[in-house]
Amino acid sequence: MQIKSFLLPIVAALLTSVSAADSSNKCSFSKTSITEATGISQLNACSTLDGEISISGSGIGSIDLSSVKVLKAKLSILNSPSIVSLNFNQLQNITGALVINNATQLNSIDLTQLTNVETLQLVSLPSFAILNLNQGVQKAGTIVLSDTALTNLNGLASFNTIDSININNNKNISKIEFSDLQTVTDSLILSFNNDDAEVKLDSLKWAGNLTIQDVSSIQASNLTSVNGSLLISYNTFDELEFPNLKSVGNSMQIFAHDELTKISFPKLSELDGELEMFNNTQLEEIDFGNLTTIKGAVTISGPFDNLTMENLKLVSGDFQVNSTSDKFDCSAFDKLHEKGKIEGHNYVCTHPANPSSSSKSGSSTQTGKSDSKSSDGSSSSNSSSSSKKGASNVLVVPGMVLTTALGVLLALI
Repeated sequence: MQIKSFLLPIVAALLTSVSAADSSNKCSFSKTSITEATGISQLNACSTLDGEISISGSGIGSIDLSSVKVLKAKLSILNSPSIVSLNFNQLQNITGALVINNATQLNSIDLTQLTNVETLQLVSLPSFAILNLNQGVQKAGTIVLSDTALTNLNGLASFNTIDSININNNKNISKIEFSDLQTVTDSLILSFNNDDAEVKLDSLKWAGNLTIQDVSSIQASNLTSVNGSLLISYNTFDELEFPNLKSVGNSMQIFAHDELTKISFPKLSELDGELEMFNNTQLEEIDFGNLTTIKGAVTISGPFDNLTMENLKLVSGDFQVNSTSDKFDCSAFDKLHEKGKIEGHNYVCTHPANPSSSSKSGSSTQTGKSDSKSSDGSSSSNSSSSSKKGASNVLVVPGMVLTTALGVLLALI
């Protein structure tokens, strides 16, 4: 009897463990594809979903997963033109991934309790206008929001660190503000949303890669480092300033602006890749006053008067600067080139001749070579002065001939 009483608790514990394992296995799905509403009911019987689950087809109208609290699985909803709503109102954690792509009639997603998300991708959802995130996402890994009808990012802006965020082609979003975001370990892409979109990243200090396209304003006053590439293009602002940015770990590209007149990076000291600027049709002033090193090629073209790089000590690649302003001066870059501090094989610096000096030099374009400029100027002025002397000598000859002729006539009389 004592042995039985000793074994009974052990047997009961084992049975409980087996039962729990069976229950858990029912909620673990290995490459499961669901195309009918009955499959959704099976998912909704679980508080935790695990595995790899795909929902597709046109046989489902609404998805109710209101019993699910944790999503360990990768749940994909793909190519489903009939789905109009998704209810995940008890979901708190996505440690796997929620991917929704090409659900053309999907209008609303309820993620009221969601606070932590590893991967959330909402792509090609042209009817998607309502996202309920009342609690606000506090921790995030990767978020992609592309081609939706959303008008705001409410609830998606409470985290201070994220691996990657990509918000693009959401034509109704006119304000993008991440007031708490300090670190983006991989990439931050804000591209081609509303043409008048205003971007505020006032707490951002560090980003792996940063891309800003088609916005009307950008504020990132505390950004100090971009570890990879910085790309700024197709925007409508007239000034671009990163007042505290000190380093860029790869390339910098600024192009395709019709209203941009001024670029200012006053604290940038090191660029570890190429510097490229082009098709900025109104650009007048470029300030890289603290920049000392460019570990790549430089290619800059435009109508700018000033390119300030007074502390530049080294360019590791080719150098090509072409200004269409006659106020631009190549002399500082010529000197740097002559000292061997521009290490690339190709060096070009051009601008039109200044009108005030063109009469002296007779040159329409300067190449930044100080010796050719001085020789052109001296030969031109010499030929000009000799022409004036020749003209005055010719005027003396007719007077002398006339005087001689009159003297001869008087003598004959």
